[in-house]
Amino acid sequence: MTKITTYTILKELGNEALNKYIYETIAEPIFDSHRITNPFPQDFKCHYERMLTAHSTEGSVEARNIVIANLIGIYLGRNKKALNIRKIGNNVSKNMNGKETQTSLWEKTLF
Repeated sequence: MTKITTYTILKELGNEALNKYIYETIAEPIFDSHRITNPFPQDFKCHYERMLTAHSTEGSVEARNIVIANLIGIYLGRNKKALNIRKIGNNVSKNMNGKETQTSLWEKTLF
């Protein structure tokens, strides 16, 4: 039996769905990872709840949010070609816990 992880849940969601999400909900050609991770719990509620459960040993919900957001960012980097994005640097913005943190800066590659 395969262990349920943030990665397996994102693979289940699929690159096609994530690509569509990026291109249809983010108007700007340049965006940071927080533009995906912050609304993720509302926009992909069932998937996110499963991620929280998969990381229940990480402690508080705030701690799990950080772990999951980092893993989503890693997923974006590993699947950037399929998602039609490229990393162009780093940015500082508010994360889903309301704290200013560093995150990756992305550019859409399909225009």
